[in-house]
Amino acid sequence: MNLTSQQPPLLHWLPDECFYSLCSRQHILMGSQSPKETLNFLFGNSATGFSHDFPKNLNSLSDRATSCWGSPDEIICDHTISPLFFPFQSSENVLKLKDALNGPQLGSLKYKLGLLTGRFGGSHPLKSCLKCMSADQSNYGSAYWHLSHQIPGVTVCPIHDCFLMECTENRQWSKDYQWLLPDENTLVSNIQAAISASTLTALRVMSESAVLLRRIGITTQFDPSTVARVYKNAFTKLEASKNTPEAAADSFAHHCSELQMYPPFGSLPCSRMCAIGFISEMTRKPRGYCHPLKHLALISWLFGRVESFVDAYQQSVNQLPTSAEEHRDTLALDETIDDKSLLIDRKPGAPRPKKLLNELKEKVLREMIDGASKEEVCSRFGLSISTVNRLLRLNSAACQQITENRHFKKTSGQREAWVSMVDKTPNVSINSIKKLIPSVYAWLYRNDRSWLISQANSLPSGRIGNHVSIDWDARDEKLLSLVEKAIATRPSDLKKFRKRDLYQTVPNLFSALEQKSKYPKTRRFIAKIFN
Repeated sequence: MNLTSQQPPLLHWLPDECFYSLCSRQHILMGSQSPKETLNFLFGNSATGFSHDFPKNLNSLSDRATSCWGSPDEIICDHTISPLFFPFQSSENVLKLKDALNGPQLGSLKYKLGLLTGRFGGSHPLKSCLKCMSADQSNYGSAYWHLSHQIPGVTVCPIHDCFLMECTENRQWSKDYQWLLPDENTLVSNIQAAISASTLTALRVMSESAVLLRRIGITTQFDPSTVARVYKNAFTKLEASKNTPEAAADSFAHHCSELQMYPPFGSLPCSRMCAIGFISEMTRKPRGYCHPLKHLALISWLFGRVESFVDAYQQSVNQLPTSAEEHRDTLALDETIDDKSLLIDRKPGAPRPKKLLNELKEKVLREMIDGASKEEVCSRFGLSISTVNRLLRLNSAACQQITENRHFKKTSGQREAWVSMVDKTPNVSINSIKKLIPSVYAWLYRNDRSWLISQANSLPSGRIGNHVSIDWDARDEKLLSLVEKAIATRPSDLKKFRKRDLYQTVPNLFSALEQKSKYPKTRRFIAKIFN
């Protein structure tokens, strides 16, 4: 019976259900003829598409749906995987990400979440647990997609402690998008061989950590600089216990090797050099957008559990002085230094003037405009540092001129130092000069960058190339061997081996074949098999 011509009832949330699952159950209840029909019923005729991992256009959700299912913000926080990506984003970015989910287009959402640069992939297949499916069928009359199963990094069911299976539908290489519920016929396992106890433990810890991190992300965002400092402190302690940085890197590489064979952890470092680079990236000042699984990989190694990391982060935050305290301490230190410098040339008992005559004011300001420091003026005219500071506050134009003159003098000195070093070391790159005079380079980079760039353009680049070329023939041979192995080891009880089954078995095959001019041997072999 087709109920779309009437006002069909709206279903209610089941425990741990994701938004896509609820929409799929609604689709089945309505008996819709096409996915587009259900999409228009929920979001209006302007809706053009939907994604099970990052739903969009939530602001267009019908009033009936929002009154029954909750506001768009509640849906995002309670029934999507999005909060997993929030903890290591700024509050401003989190609001922008929510706006993207509420709007008609996701825009650069996946880039800002670190999906495009994190090497973990932007594809999040639907996942399910066979035991959960059986229990749901008994308790609720239907299997459904659990939110905790869909979180990236979750490979083990939090309830039944068994491996999740992936759905072959709604994938990049599958047929058109559709609303569906878990079905054993569309589920496959990524676990191809026996798994060791240590690997199972590592995957279980990562799964639990990902679930907890998503829960934390609903209300908490971590400061990136503080996170890097916490990582660095923990790594320094571990490095001391391991005696050498190389030993600590080997330990991290071994930790990642336990996970590396199972999606989506294939990009984690499993060699010493890669581990050193990974740790260096995570312990320095953050740059760009970082995938949360990179954080979880490091947290699981350094702290074991997310809770321990949160405790270390909070301790680090509590140890930091507030900006007001820092400012007050700086002022107190400056005044102490100034007072001590005045006592050197000041006779004991000599009074300090509290009021300045106009003639004396002009002399003080003229001396400072010409380049004299506060200490020199105090010593020369017998003034206190507070008197000079008050004079500068009351003469803003002169104070501005003094600042400009000092900056000009400092700039000229730094430029001269740079030019002098360039003359002494001809035909060297800017990077070589930077290493010779790092303080000069740092000052110019912060305060006179345009001039520094113009000077750098006239210097040799210093790039000699890394002599790396991609061996496409070797890549083709390697991919061909993977395809041949997948076909040779296909289950004997499988009646028909389809191309989509091959894509599932060799995950990087589809993306590789998108490069139309590459992998000729693999293309010919696949064409021979399936044509």
